[in-house]
Amino acid sequence: IAVGLAVAGIIYLIVAHTRLGMLIRAGASNNEMVGALGVNIKSLFTLVFALGAVFAGLAGMMLGPLTSVEPGMGEPLLILAFVVIIIGGIGSIRGAFIAAMVVGMVDTVGRIFLPVLLRAVVSDAAADTAGPALASMLIYILMAAILVVRPRGLFPARTG
Repeated sequence: IAVGLAVAGIIYLIVAHTRLGMLIRAGASNNEMVGALGVNIKSLFTLVFALGAVFAGLAGMMLGPLTSVEPGMGEPLLILAFVVIIIGGIGSIRGAFIAAMVVGMVDTVGRIFLPVLLRAVVSDAAADTAGPALASMLIYILMAAILVVRPRGLFPARTG
């Protein structure tokens, strides 16, 4: 958790308070204009990709001792990351952080309380099987509900 918070803080500081972050934000919103101002957009986006690879490698390094390391081990997380980005608002770092916390809480609370609630209606074995599956579905139900109310996410990125 400490490393995750430290990485989030580092990314925030880079994006919000450095010249590199300013160029990244500008390049993401209008790369033609930034290129016309003399910034090499391909090199900038290559650097962003490399930073992403560094942070992905750090995540893999931290997860490796806890699980088995294999190709494609992060694929199940890609869909959850997509859900977090959609809920938080595309392009919003604050939204992604808050949405990640909400998705994690909904999933965890659902996995704890849904089997208990289902035991009142169905057998223990059925409740233990259906509870986690329904908890996983809660995340997507939450995303659909948020998109109905706020189609651009909870914290859409500022425009203009």
